[in-house]
Amino acid sequence: MSAAQGILLCCVILSGCSGGPPTKKVGESPLGTVALERLSSRGSTARYSGPLNSFQASHPADVQPAQAAAFLSGLQITGVEPATPGEARGTYPLYSHEEVEFLAPLIAKALSEAEPDQRVKIAVKDDGLTTDATLYVYKSILRFTLARYRTPAGRPDGKLASYGLIFRPDQAVVKADAPQSWMIIEPDHPRIAVNHEALRGLIPPSAGTAVPPPPGAAQVNAAVEQIRLEQELQSTKDLVVKQAEELQRLRDELDQLKKQQSEKAVPPAKAKPKPAPKKQQVAP
Repeated sequence: MSAAQGILLCCVILSGCSGGPPTKKVGESPLGTVALERLSSRGSTARYSGPLNSFQASHPADVQPAQAAAFLSGLQITGVEPATPGEARGTYPLYSHEEVEFLAPLIAKALSEAEPDQRVKIAVKDDGLTTDATLYVYKSILRFTLARYRTPAGRPDGKLASYGLIFRPDQAVVKADAPQSWMIIEPDHPRIAVNHEALRGLIPPSAGTAVPPPPGAAQVNAAVEQIRLEQELQSTKDLVVKQAEELQRLRDELDQLKKQQSEKAVPPAKAKPKPAPKKQQVAP
């Protein structure tokens, strides 16, 4: 091998190493991109010593578009700074209805094509800001990780550690899910695990029927609507509980106030006057 060929080979190797994990694009539109990322070739790095190829996924996975839509619609992000200063941090849907309609069929397709050493990369663009996430199936669990939330492309998300993820309704959430060892390389990324088999119970029968890809929009829309209704029901329940707690607190305060008023209304008992001392008679 000549010196020039050696230099060229080194350049190719270095460019391949610095380019990150290999990806395969599944679908793209102005709304965003869905791709497959291979993790087994990550090897070890100077920052994270040791092999990083312990990633395991149950791929290819049979997740219907309606299930993917139900999952995406149920995701909410917490800890978001409000638009108005002084307000408390809020909870908001992670994806809009339009984004769910775009992502759900592509995610279902990606999971059906994924290999055991691949995960799905999800990127959504809105007003020049990017929301990045990853998703994979392990047994019957959908494992979702948020990598960036509404941040300009090319910039790190400095607020990532302050965010949290929840799923509504929460009966599908796997609360005791232990992360795989490779996740140590992303310690600050918010994660959530959801049983995708449990999602079937949240989907109307007409939407849950297996249909070969590409799926009809009616499937996705029905799943999104069902999850929206479940979320509204849960929100109503939470509001009723909160109002009941507030009412009980007011009752306790009123009872305490009545007790204080009654104690003030009772006049203190008057002290009995002391008898005057008897005068001593002086002997003549």
